[in-house]
Amino acid sequence: MSIDKVIESLPAMSADNREKLRSNAENLRDTGNQTQVSNAERVLQALIDTAAEEKQARYDELSAMSMAERVQDSFDSDPATKNEQRVITGIIDHPGLTPSALTSKCGLRSQSWRAYFAAMLKRREVVFWPDTPTNPIDIDGLMGLLIDVDEAESTLTMKPEMEATFRKLGFGTKKRRMAAS
Repeated sequence: MSIDKVIESLPAMSADNREKLRSNAENLRDTGNQTQVSNAERVLQALIDTAAEEKQARYDELSAMSMAERVQDSFDSDPATKNEQRVITGIIDHPGLTPSALTSKCGLRSQSWRAYFAAMLKRREVVFWPDTPTNPIDIDGLMGLLIDVDEAESTLTMKPEMEATFRKLGFGTKKRRMAAS
């Protein structure tokens, strides 16, 4: 297959095949003859360009979505683990609890509720907060996208629009709480 055809096929190539191609191209760049080195450099640059184009397309797609749509997208493509299900359901079913009380309600130990929730957010960070080097976010900021924190009472409640999305995804076992009038 010609180098041009290989480069044209990159968008349809699996991640594993791209990685094999990258490894082979790096090897040829370092050990090949002049033509092989030139072709390898073209392939490596095309891999970089393709990844950048795909990342930009995903960023554009996510930027056009609401946070609720991002949550839906994220959990559709990467379903929650059992522990993630426990912590999401815990906060939906027990709004207004402190982190310690929420940890207990989830059947977890110490402050592990926060650890599980933080790990869940970190795993999905690229969907919840698309890569924007000029606008980074920390774990508390990520948590704030989904949860309201009452600083005075140190309590946590799932944001209503996030709760609705998680309920559509099958989380929560208790009847939906009524909004204050």
